[in-house]
Amino acid sequence: MSTREHLRIVAVIQARMGSTRLPGKVLKPVAGQPLLWHIVHRLKASHLIEEVAVATTTHPRDDAIVEFGQLHGVTVVRGPEDDVLARFARAAEVLDADIIVRVSSDAPFIDAPFIDHLVASMIEQGGDYVLLEEGAVTAHEGVDPFTRRALDKLMMDAHGDAVAREHVTGYFKLHPDFVPIARAKPFPPLAREAGRLTIDTPDDLAFVEAVHARLDAKAGEASLGDLLLLLEREPALRTNAHVKQKQLGRAGGLALIRCDGGGSFGYGHVKRMVALARALRDREGMGVAFAVNGSDDALVPIRRAGFEAEAVGPDIAALRRAMNARSPDMLVLDCREGPSREEVASLDADMVAVVDDASERRLAADIAYYPPVPQAEALDWSGSHCLARIGWEWSLLGLSQTPPRPKPMSPRPTLLVAMGGSDPHELTLRIARALTRLDPVFRARFVIGPGMKDREKIAAAIVKLKSNFETIEGADDLATEYACADLALAAFGVTAYELASYGVPALYLCLTEDHALSASAFEYAGMGISLGLAEQAADERIAKSVLALLGDAQRRREMHQAGRMTIDGNGAARIAADLAATLAARRGLSRAKAAS
Repeated sequence: MSTREHLRIVAVIQARMGSTRLPGKVLKPVAGQPLLWHIVHRLKASHLIEEVAVATTTHPRDDAIVEFGQLHGVTVVRGPEDDVLARFARAAEVLDADIIVRVSSDAPFIDAPFIDHLVASMIEQGGDYVLLEEGAVTAHEGVDPFTRRALDKLMMDAHGDAVAREHVTGYFKLHPDFVPIARAKPFPPLAREAGRLTIDTPDDLAFVEAVHARLDAKAGEASLGDLLLLLEREPALRTNAHVKQKQLGRAGGLALIRCDGGGSFGYGHVKRMVALARALRDREGMGVAFAVNGSDDALVPIRRAGFEAEAVGPDIAALRRAMNARSPDMLVLDCREGPSREEVASLDADMVAVVDDASERRLAADIAYYPPVPQAEALDWSGSHCLARIGWEWSLLGLSQTPPRPKPMSPRPTLLVAMGGSDPHELTLRIARALTRLDPVFRARFVIGPGMKDREKIAAAIVKLKSNFETIEGADDLATEYACADLALAAFGVTAYELASYGVPALYLCLTEDHALSASAFEYAGMGISLGLAEQAADERIAKSVLALLGDAQRRREMHQAGRMTIDGNGAARIAADLAATLAARRGLSRAKAAS
């Protein structure tokens, strides 16, 4: 420690624009001010902290943080992107610090009196790091005071440790004998559990904005105490409760998803990959970016879900450029047009996964996921190291939440007609005309997908055909429609899996022989009935099949039960957890080999 008369205490905020789960989050607006502004503003209320600084990287994208510092009179220190510890050491040197308060850049409700309580306790007890007493709880998060002496010891003795380099003070928690640790008494104003209050995802950001709005608070006005009282009164405000905090030492990292979408591909691949991306980000703490082959409209739902996305072609050069730009830890392929087996093998990726892929490229992957359709069961894996996971539990839906229980069947049933987001075979209007021959004892709702050709004309033509015909337009998620449907007539694809998970009895029209083969597995499992290839199914047969199933309540009940029992809707979470665990195991093996 310093020999001068007083200890120089500084706060160092670790911040960068390249956050994997929510890129650019540190400068995203909260109540009209950047997130970083909120943290600086609250730190300045401390009675012990003399100076507030930001430690960022030398990457050009972090020039924006330097500009923020210049605008607000905050010192910004830059260092290696992959070494947070080195950035703190540089900041401590520049600021001539005796005590450093490490502050994360994702906790907008930090409390200055609580920080002062921790620092004072550490000084009084002569510790080099401070934690609350064993068993004490606090709603506060995002700050860690420690001494310059402890920082110097980390640099000398633990700089080679991944946790020390990335999390700095996390090393003290994993190695409690490394430096003397002081124990602060509980802090009564905040001595309660509060759940997550940090910002790592778009849902976290929306939650914090909603809290400010509910408190009618301007930037910097809402205290952590105010927030806790509000959440006690209105727990329903916690819309980000599903997001999991990234654990110390967790694999983390970045996944690049390459999928097809829009135009002739439809939107099923995009929908299910967004669900997987949400699970990777919110449950497993991974960042996700997309490279999409198809039309630009397929990028819209991806970006709306908070992920970076770029359009690429089907060639390997485009994928290689995307990978070189991001250096992902994991590549996930859900494509029909794309790289060959040899091209996938040539990519510099720690791990490659494929979803529902029967092509030769799967043989170059590390892990593959399939529902138990005949094509998957017949795949030959000779000469491949790929681990194939086949089962209904790996069914990947385009829905991000577990399905609710559908409504009871009504005397006037609802038929949902869904021919895909782009309906490339122009089946929707054809089906509507075929159903006009049925008496209006049912309600028919036709999904008008965003990629349909002449969708406005088709929608207008359908509602003119029969008084019981309605259209659904502009829907990003059909969950509500599934929950209200008694029967569905659908083009086989991702929609078939979603319908089954909601227990909606279904009739399938298949666009390809491959789809017809997959549909046979659904029929065998009792979840629906395949009408074969759409181009070969006569309109009269389609109408009679709909009428027969509408009139057979017992058969529909059996299909409902079979669907709910077979596909539980948790495929995205299950695959995300498996991918994260596999990546962590591979990293552990690599570290063990390097150490031997």
